Amino acid sequence: MTAAVIAICVVNFLLVNLVKGHPGSVVRDILAPGPLSIWSGSVWGLATSAFVHIEWWHILFNMWWARDFGRLLEPDIGRDRYVGFVLAAAIASSGWQLLVSNTTGIGFSGVVYALFGYALARRASRPAYRAFLSPSTIRWLLGWLVLCIVLTFANVWSVANAAHIAGLAFGYLVGLVVESGKPRAVAIAGLTFIFIGVVASCCYMPWSAVWRARHFILQLDTWRRHAEAGEPRAQALYGSVLAHWPEQRQQGLEWLRRAAQAGDATGMNGLAWWLATAPEDSLRNGGEAMQWAGKAYRLHPTPEAADTLAAAYAEADRWDDAIATQELAVRDLPAERTDYTRAFRDRLERYKQHQKWRESP
Repeated sequence: MTAAVIAICVVNFLLVNLVKGHPGSVVRDILAPGPLSIWSGSVWGLATSAFVHIEWWHILFNMWWARDFGRLLEPDIGRDRYVGFVLAAAIASSGWQLLVSNTTGIGFSGVVYALFGYALARRASRPAYRAFLSPSTIRWLLGWLVLCIVLTFANVWSVANAAHIAGLAFGYLVGLVVESGKPRAVAIAGLTFIFIGVVASCCYMPWSAVWRARHFILQLDTWRRHAEAGEPRAQALYGSVLAHWPEQRQQGLEWLRRAAQAGDATGMNGLAWWLATAPEDSLRNGGEAMQWAGKAYRLHPTPEAADTLAAAYAEADRWDDAIATQELAVRDLPAERTDYTRAFRDRLERYKQHQKWRESP
């Protein structure tokens, strides 16, 4: 099974790195799904992500230790138990990495540290383990663990330290349980705690901003895929979201323009709004804003469309038209739309003072 693990990791490495284009990315997406996919049901990724590597040095390091520890542990605990241990260690290390960082990480190093932890816990009763885990080997593995933590906190190198630590703790606690000594009850409690953490990583992480925003992020990704497929409404919705982020605003306007040119009223209105109110001088165009806002208002004469048209008039210095159109927007706004009332009135007062409206940078 040690040879099989190494073979699987090598094959996956070749598929991800040497198969160009879509097939290679599909392999990675299936075996190492992101947190949103895991929270949506792709929980197998907690186990399979351990068998994916991108960099050659990463797989070389992990397979070197997987071979050495596999030769030591597999004959001792048996093939079936060894397979179960490897899979459980992969799940524990990936789950805790997800719990603290919003990503499972990839690679076999969490399992390597679990194998190390198991051997460390049993070295007193197993001469073969004691012979393999010399003081220098123990110092090397623990030193590498500490070095990775330091480099991560120094922003020099990002390492899945939670996977390493969780793997080490899991393996050590399993070793204590097998030893059946006095610490066994404490070890079982520790394993229970690790298990609870893994479950939480899959279904309940309220401290994580990504977890709390997962529904919106998934919706945004759906809009992106549909926009790329050519759906005008999805282009309008996706572009509207991107336009609110300064670094993505230019791209957002491009998607809105595609939707507007395809005849989508939402795209027309969104494009006109940013052409009239964008904080960047290079993005504003009062004449074009009036063109698209006028088309959107004729298609759907809503208060929101009137609000956009008034902003376009203001950008073009047509103050009488801006004031009159904004008064229509305020008048026609339903009473229950209290979220818009203040903004609409604030813009009306600004236009009366010949001040243009600008979105926040």
